Formats: sequence, structure tokens, C-alpha cells
Amino acid sequence: MKWLISVKDGMMERVTEELGKMGIKNAEKLDSIGVIIIAHGDYKITDLKKIDGVLNVEEERDLSI
Repeated sequence: MKWLISVKDGMMERVTEELGKMGIKNAEKLDSIGVIIIAHGDYKITDLKKIDGVLNVEEERDLSI
């Protein structure tokens, strides 16, 4: 499972840096849509939401159309 982190405009680098301080090194940045994808780990979703620049954190889901 992975977490999708929505990031405010212009805050991608700052959020990535804060994730690194939490020990999250393999963050996949999707700059064009303002999202960072990370694997589940030993951290809480509430801690991720407290990072300045984070708009929302949600679990990745499969979609069928």
C-alpha cells in the first residue's frame, strides 16, 4: 500500500525535505499534479498531515471505470 500526499503549490521541495527528516527516502514526486507518493511505514497519517504544505493524505486505491 502507498500514501498519496497532496501538496500546496510551491511547497513540493519543503514537503519532500520534511519527509526525509522523518526517514522517508523513497518519495516519488509528481510535480505536474502536486502529489508525492510514499510507501506505508512506521509513521502516522496525522504526522504527515502536520507537515507545512500538505493539503491531504489518502491511501492509494485502484479505480475501475
